[in-house]
Amino acid sequence: MNTGKESLFFNLVDIERSYLMAKALSSPVRLEILKLLIKNSMTMSELSHDLFLPMSSICMHCNNLKKANLITVTPRPGLHGSQKLCGIKVDEVTFNFFSSLRDYGTKPPKLTEIPIGSYSDCNITAPCGLVTSMSYINIEDTPHGFYDPNHVNASLLWFTTGSLVYHIPNKDIKDDDLAYVSISFEVCAEAPGYNNYWPSDIFIKINNTFITTFTVKGDYGGQKGANNPTWWSDSNTQYGELRELVIKNDGCYLNNQKVSSHNIESLELKDNYYFNFAIGVDKDSAHPGGINLFGRDFGNHRQDILIKAVYK
Repeated sequence: MNTGKESLFFNLVDIERSYLMAKALSSPVRLEILKLLIKNSMTMSELSHDLFLPMSSICMHCNNLKKANLITVTPRPGLHGSQKLCGIKVDEVTFNFFSSLRDYGTKPPKLTEIPIGSYSDCNITAPCGLVTSMSYINIEDTPHGFYDPNHVNASLLWFTTGSLVYHIPNKDIKDDDLAYVSISFEVCAEAPGYNNYWPSDIFIKINNTFITTFTVKGDYGGQKGANNPTWWSDSNTQYGELRELVIKNDGCYLNNQKVSSHNIESLELKDNYYFNFAIGVDKDSAHPGGINLFGRDFGNHRQDILIKAVYK
């Protein structure tokens, strides 16, 4: 039965991601917790009682499962103070190590991760801001922080309209055997605090060529992002939607839907030493609802902007 939850797939192409999931599943206690939660959501105190373990151990194991995006942990009022309710977040976890490498032959994909703070140009409007995993960068709700030298350390950033431009190195895509290039990122809208029903139209350009505009449904909150640091307030933005732009020889696809006839050649991806990737919000769009862009230390997906070159 499809419950609408996420399915997670792991292979040897992204070893770090597979390692983190395998590590989360390497404990018999954590497997017992998952076994109980598959039947019903439970509080940490209930898990502690059923597994005959101290609350400190249950908290540690549940935090590991939460970081791996396997469960949710939601505070709820109780008779004796706040309780933390745990529930299953995914439908399926699949490890497909060997066939995934056979599919790529003898040449596995090349991965490059661009920190969200390492943009080469910006032109944005307030309200806006940037944070590292430890603190805010410069002054919130003014563009000053986007020009602060520490902007390269940002792990979450947001703005209302305008755009950021990233230089994507193209050394790995100059190969004649290139099949496609993908760019994935976690993103949502930008509302005061958070608002799960706050649509925003977000555009993508490659080498100054418009590719597509897609709409995110809201600025998501109400459930803490799996990777968010403890100091980040529950009343703020928590997580986004994972989007993947794939550029092939026959066009561009966003989350498997063709959105443009522009291709690897017409976009001149192999020219020069890099290509430009721009993401932003047009003030004249139907829903100029702002943007939050997530790095490795925020949101539900442990990545910044991930570029993958896949070969024939």
